[in-house]
Amino acid sequence: MVFAPVSGAGGSVDYKTNSGDKTALESRVKLVAANSRCACGKCGELFLIDCTCDMPRGAKEGKDFIRKKLQQGLTVDQVIHLVDKAYGHRIG
Repeated sequence: MVFAPVSGAGGSVDYKTNSGDKTALESRVKLVAANSRCACGKCGELFLIDCTCDMPRGAKEGKDFIRKKLQQGLTVDQVIHLVDKAYGHRIG
């Protein structure tokens, strides 16, 4: 499953105050995660969006990295680039 990167909303948003905002954040996390494979090296390089491993450099760490960068106000495209730079394993 591959999602086309979408430029997201700029600016900083507090995603902790509104459940709708949390849902929007998690949708954006999935957009980024769909563009990479898990970088742990132990789970057969599953798509990051599908993987749930807790290995070093694994899915949990990668998704937390994505979530943090999105919460800082970066766009989906910017975070995809940062994930690729930090973890590699970009698809497409």
